Amino acid sequence: MRPWFFPIAVVASVIFAFTASAAAQKTSGSAGEKKYQYVQANRFDLQQGVDLPPDYLLTIDEDLIKELGKIKGMKQVLREGEPLPQGEPVLLVTGTITKYKKGNQATRYLVGFGAGSTVIDAHFKCYDAATKELLLESDVDGKVIMGLMGGKSEGANNGLAKEIAKDIKKKFF
Repeated sequence: MRPWFFPIAVVASVIFAFTASAAAQKTSGSAGEKKYQYVQANRFDLQQGVDLPPDYLLTIDEDLIKELGKIKGMKQVLREGEPLPQGEPVLLVTGTITKYKKGNQATRYLVGFGAGSTVIDAHFKCYDAATKELLLESDVDGKVIMGLMGGKSEGANNGLAKEIAKDIKKKFF
């Protein structure tokens, strides 16, 4: 009976250590992810040579604020210039629109298969507002490929905002 005791004890110890280590990693990972409950979304800049209609830029800002507000665990999304909460870590989101292709609703409707698509590409960065440490940097795009009656080109704004929010949610929440 004694020859079986030692191998069983070793196997049980290894399983216990592995389970405890995995639980500790999961706990520490979720604590880091929930650090930022406040986000400040700054207005996106336009890269030189990009001819984006001014109302699109405004819509991108509004759509981004709306999409960030949908993230579970987000307490508040602040606009550029609003006072930051005292003593709370704040994630600062900045970006640059790097490409705009107007597209054509009629072509999307009549031809389909991606013809006439509207595309907005952006490069965005997330910083800790207090330390200015770069935490996330990514290239994203918003597209309108199809939709009811070819889809409205303005839908690319919302698609861009959703992609940014998805990346932020994946990294921080």
